[in-house]
Amino acid sequence: MISSRHELLALFIVFITLLIVNVHSEPSFPVTVVFLLVLLILMFMQYRRAMKYLEQLRKYDKVAESIQSQKKWSMVAPLVIEQQEVLGIKYNKLMRFIQQQEYRNRRNMQIISIITNSIEDPMVILNISGELEYANNRFKKWVDLSALKTVSFNEVKQPELRKVLEDALICETTRKKTLEIDQKFYISTANPIYNEHDDFNGSVIIFHDITDLQKYQNLQKEFFGNVSHELKTPISAIKGCTEILLNGAKNDPAVLDEFLTMISDENNRMEQLVKDLLLINRYEFDQIKMKTEVFCLNELLTDCIVQPLNVAKLKHQKIKLEAPEQYQIEGDYIQLKHCFLNLLTNAIHYSGENTTITVKAKAVGEYYQIQVIDQGIGIPSADLPHIFERFYRVDRARSRHTGGTGLGLSIVQSIIEAHKGRIMVNSELNVGTTFTVSLPKKKK
Repeated sequence: MISSRHELLALFIVFITLLIVNVHSEPSFPVTVVFLLVLLILMFMQYRRAMKYLEQLRKYDKVAESIQSQKKWSMVAPLVIEQQEVLGIKYNKLMRFIQQQEYRNRRNMQIISIITNSIEDPMVILNISGELEYANNRFKKWVDLSALKTVSFNEVKQPELRKVLEDALICETTRKKTLEIDQKFYISTANPIYNEHDDFNGSVIIFHDITDLQKYQNLQKEFFGNVSHELKTPISAIKGCTEILLNGAKNDPAVLDEFLTMISDENNRMEQLVKDLLLINRYEFDQIKMKTEVFCLNELLTDCIVQPLNVAKLKHQKIKLEAPEQYQIEGDYIQLKHCFLNLLTNAIHYSGENTTITVKAKAVGEYYQIQVIDQGIGIPSADLPHIFERFYRVDRARSRHTGGTGLGLSIVQSIIEAHKGRIMVNSELNVGTTFTVSLPKKKK
């Protein structure tokens, strides 16, 4: 059995030699024919052997094409030459190595996708050509990309966002920039990507949502501005009165009494402002310890009505309580009294003479509903959404005349929310205003 190309070559040479000897010595036709037939057979065997190798190599090509186009992995039978597996084993080892690498790459991409998609901040990777190589779900939704596909940053619709992506590629350095998109504020951080030769190869851009921070900073600026304004007015008044008195007006007893009264009033105003600010701050940071007790809601409302009654009588106003039953409620008596007293005081100040202020109490589901209804000047609809904001005043001149700090309703809201309740307001100009407070019933 011929099993080696060397054996086949040796036989081929031997038969050629014998054929030449036979032709030159004593030519014999039958012998020559036999030699030729054997030579043809040997040539045919060599051809078959070559075709077998070629067919196996073609199979390798097909497998390689299948892997490249369809990612369909498969092994091949080894190509045996000289009783040695020369190609198949190495090929299969290479395929297994590539398959393992492909699996690792897919797994790494899955891990990256899980991590980046769990981040609330939009994130995108740009390659050197300016294409969106990768983006997490938040960024896709942000720029309205239904699926990750090869798109250029120039196709991004938002001009502010497109400018950030362009700068990240042009500058090739770490950059931070604040931008506003869809009424939200973001700070973008672009970090360059370098290849193994330290050449710029793209950029990773993360957009951090700072809307709440920006809102807080704006509120902080507004708060300090309001506090400064509220303190400036009484301080200026006290300073002016003091200067006038020092310049000789103190010698007139009537003028002295008038200016000292003004100084005292402005001082009280500042003191009340500071107290209100500290109270709001304590409510915001849950530093108020409520003295919870069970008491009669009707008695609380009666106490609140009696206290400002003399002021109401000066304006010939009536205050009446409508409560069909006696209601037991659980909460902090002092805080809730402060709350309803503030609402009643506002109703008295902003209602005209010969008007009626009604306080209603009733049970509605799991809550007690208390309404303070006046027949006052009302609140414009544009001001209603802001009525519980700090320092917000519908009429600043009138509010200053009544001695308000602009913090009363903000404190009221904090007290109600601390009792797990809610407060709403309805108003109509020149008709009146209704404040509705809902407090949870006493726990059984």
